[in-house]
Amino acid sequence: MRFAFGCARELYASRVHPRVLLGPEDVATLRRRARSGYARAILDGMRRKVGPLAEWLLAQTDLVEALTVQYRDANYGCLWNLHDMAMVGLLDGDRRAIEAVKRTLLAMVRMDAERAEHLGFRGSVYCMVFGLYPLAFDLLHSEFTADEARRFCKWIVSRNIRPAIRKAWPLYFKCAGANTPICETLPALIGLMSVLNDPGVPDLSSETARLISLLEATLHTAINPDGYPEEDMGYGTCVVAALAQIVEPLRRAGLYDVYACCPRYARFGQAVLHFVQPWGENLSTTGDHGDDFGWREMVLARQAEESGDAALLWLLQTLSYGWHPAHRLPKDRPHTFLEVPLRRGLQVPASAVSLLFADKFRKAKHPSMTNPPTQFRDRGRGIVSFRSGWGKDDTLVVFDASQRSPSGQGHQHASCGHFSLSALGEYFAVDTGRYNMEQNCHNVVLVDGRSGRSTDGEWRMMYEHGVLIDYEPGEFCDSAAVDSSHQHDCYWARRHLGLVKGRGAPAYVWTVDDINKANDYREFHWQLHTSPENKITIHGETAVIEGWRHGNLLDVHFALPDPKLYPKPHTLKLSQDVATPSSYNYVTAPYERAKQFSRPADMVHYSVFYRPRLLAKVAGYNGRFMSVMVPRRRGTERAQVVRLASIANSIAVKITFPQVEDTIIFAYEHNLLEAGDVVGRGQWCVVRRSRRSGHVLCHALGHGTSLAVSARRLA
Repeated sequence: MRFAFGCARELYASRVHPRVLLGPEDVATLRRRARSGYARAILDGMRRKVGPLAEWLLAQTDLVEALTVQYRDANYGCLWNLHDMAMVGLLDGDRRAIEAVKRTLLAMVRMDAERAEHLGFRGSVYCMVFGLYPLAFDLLHSEFTADEARRFCKWIVSRNIRPAIRKAWPLYFKCAGANTPICETLPALIGLMSVLNDPGVPDLSSETARLISLLEATLHTAINPDGYPEEDMGYGTCVVAALAQIVEPLRRAGLYDVYACCPRYARFGQAVLHFVQPWGENLSTTGDHGDDFGWREMVLARQAEESGDAALLWLLQTLSYGWHPAHRLPKDRPHTFLEVPLRRGLQVPASAVSLLFADKFRKAKHPSMTNPPTQFRDRGRGIVSFRSGWGKDDTLVVFDASQRSPSGQGHQHASCGHFSLSALGEYFAVDTGRYNMEQNCHNVVLVDGRSGRSTDGEWRMMYEHGVLIDYEPGEFCDSAAVDSSHQHDCYWARRHLGLVKGRGAPAYVWTVDDINKANDYREFHWQLHTSPENKITIHGETAVIEGWRHGNLLDVHFALPDPKLYPKPHTLKLSQDVATPSSYNYVTAPYERAKQFSRPADMVHYSVFYRPRLLAKVAGYNGRFMSVMVPRRRGTERAQVVRLASIANSIAVKITFPQVEDTIIFAYEHNLLEAGDVVGRGQWCVVRRSRRSGHVLCHALGHGTSLAVSARRLA
């Protein structure tokens, strides 16, 4: 199938259908491919999926009335899969599928405005997919009489394209990154391409220009400069995936070349790749939804083709969309979101779009074979991903600065400084997802045990933003820093995070916090929300988190300032509890809501309605302290972490592993790094030595000028 710029231009000029996603010559190619291999498996899945839906449509005596019952019974699956039903009808010559599609499209034409609105063509992220119904018309155009086709075209223009523009034009450019206006507006472009130049259709050049202008505003706000979606995983990934089903046909038609005009779109797939769990299967949740990535096949397959990055084909196939409890379907439509297994652990949606790219799927390569960077930062969203490698047991940490665009408001969390941590096949520190808006739902520090700003129990966005103030990837230690003062409602609040890699020890994470609430003695609660089936055990001033997937462990250590430096020493007490969403007026029964999942651990894919939480309660005249989180396999020896004496206004620790010893020093302002036999000038340093020989194996220096160990200067 071709998606080169302008490759379908002649089809539009000649009024030939189909043309939006494929041309007439492609139909024969698909029929031939579908006789064997992946294409056959996908088409078989499509048949199983749409067969019962077609029968339901044909059984309705009043289809207009039946379709008006939004999100209930079978109509939801029918509308969602109308394009797939049309493809099955076209390739198989299935008269019942063809008749079901035709009846449905003509029923839509007969709907009045109120019922069409109720059906979901406006106001929901899902109508981006409902909005693909003109693709079914394009595929089956020859099945409509001239009069039927004219009526459908007139309806698309008068009730979809022009009303969408009229409603959007006054305010759209102020909110072009938010899913609701996007979904109310941009599906009109699919309708436009399905009827463009057809008999009876007026000149749509003005409408085309306006809709493309709105689209461009969205592409530059819904997607950040380095490719990360503004509304995170779930909302953001699904919106960009749906946008792909608009911009790729526009490119075929020669109307807009997204790859030439919007480089950030081309970076999207590779940006999302950096948030896949080390073992694959799912993304790391980052916002007010879950880790879902619906309709992923078009955007990932096309971007893999354009970039030559076969890892995106692996990402397409390692993810799946069938887990979400909101997508569990009644018995009369069990296959609405069917995924087709291709190889062990790899699958694709049973969809017409998957069928278009079936010949590409064998070219997929695991990222360990393509070797993409292990570090990622999006400058717009202020989010960072570090990993120690691309193996299934490597360490992944996601660090969120909660930078937000005013153009995409609606689902912001108070997540500045939050980290998610996966290692050794375990999801140790989780993002709690939907309905968990406030600071007390994220892995950040609370002042006096409370969120800095509150929603008063409502499910609404957090208005305060954070800032990513540093990003420094390195060979031995990656680091980043955020400023969360606004969200903390403090004089200042900053957090630094580092991922230490290298041979001789497991990759581990350190954080350094720096919070001043009001120049007074306070209690600071360091939080770690873990997966619901993980277990927390506390041993004095150290905690251990045991993962449910494989029984591997995360040791959590803390270091406080020198007690002699303050009128009253800092104190540390560890505890644990069970946390629930901050939107308690909306989620009134979290434990009941959790029962929709097959097991508690599945909540990490959407909303973690309850989860164990580790609390390190540090009391002191400021919130300056360090945490060290070290993964280890079950049954292995725990690393020893001790605080080292250091210059005032700095913190240092020594971490002893079986084979190596690490020294970490962090200086808050003065850049004097001096502890043990390490002397340096910079904000922080990490030095690794062999325990056997004492030789320095590797080192890292953050924003510094010099580093020496035992009077021996390092390069």
